[in-house]
Amino acid sequence: MRELVFSWAEDAGGKMVHVDSVDNGLGCGCFCPCCHEPLQARHGDVRAHGFAHHSESRRANMKICYMVTMYKLAEQIVMQGKKLMVPSYYGIIKKQTLEFAEVVVDDKYERADKQPDVIATTADGEQYLIEFTFAYKVQHKEKVDYKRMNCIEIDLVSQTLETLHDFLLYSGEGRRWLNNQSYFDRIESIYYNIGMPVKAVNENDCANCIIKDDCCGVRYKGKSHPVMIENSGNVFRVCKIQEYEYLKKKKEEERLNYLRVQKSEGLQQFSEVQRNEENGCCVGWSEEFAMTSRQYEEAEYIEDSIICPELRTCFMCRSNLDWMCRNDGYAHCGPYLSMGVPKNTPPEIAKICRGFRAKQKKE
Repeated sequence: MRELVFSWAEDAGGKMVHVDSVDNGLGCGCFCPCCHEPLQARHGDVRAHGFAHHSESRRANMKICYMVTMYKLAEQIVMQGKKLMVPSYYGIIKKQTLEFAEVVVDDKYERADKQPDVIATTADGEQYLIEFTFAYKVQHKEKVDYKRMNCIEIDLVSQTLETLHDFLLYSGEGRRWLNNQSYFDRIESIYYNIGMPVKAVNENDCANCIIKDDCCGVRYKGKSHPVMIENSGNVFRVCKIQEYEYLKKKKEEERLNYLRVQKSEGLQQFSEVQRNEENGCCVGWSEEFAMTSRQYEEAEYIEDSIICPELRTCFMCRSNLDWMCRNDGYAHCGPYLSMGVPKNTPPEIAKICRGFRAKQKKE
């Protein structure tokens, strides 16, 4: 473990001060931000300059004291510098330095409320909430809800008091967006300005997309999976509108061509079968394939294969949504897309539908 050099401490007014800016010894008038013990400034010629806890009886946890000192210093750095380097937003918006007109800090390390560590406001009124963590150490006792807000989390665990200033103001590492509503709202205009109309689509809606197997979402360079953006508790894809419309039209044309082929094959097959006018069965159809509509209504158990195709209707099929068919006469086949049939399904399409499955019990 690296040596913990306390080069910063808190003065009597609550301000974080560097060891080289105060008097040597106990006359420095400084305290530990964590245990509040008086500190002694050491300006030695051999060892690194630093503060030392004066009391030998208290036995303060030096690791916790160091974390709290770093936490307090981080707040002060952002407050005084009025800026922060923030990371890229899903590769859509590059990392950049945010400049703030106002910065408000919370001076409590551990607390029961849900206030962020820092609230920074830009000149145009956008607020950014900043949270400092130490990998495993989070100060909030309750999870903060950042929906519709801009919030960044910065992990200080790999830093020291000496590296903290440049890390916060000039590095984009060790931080992530918990949420960024401002950036999210800009996505569509950013792509529009470069000639690529897009739409942010909730992934729940993507599950029902007609071209979901050929997703036209924006991808990272060299990656096969589309970019997934987390925002306000939901996950979104950035759908390329022109590509989506093209693939959708192509998919619909393929489905219509499939239906035309199915219908053509079905009519050709049925033209070879002569209807028996007496019992409603097909002449030339073996007895096991001779179930009539009347027999179907009376049957308790039905096999697909024993219903003559010419006599089938969608009202004999499991996929038919009976509760939707009482007013308009359509079958409303539930999985109509996967079966390649029209959404408003005429009952007679069962004659040629490869997805036909007879109901197993009388209904």
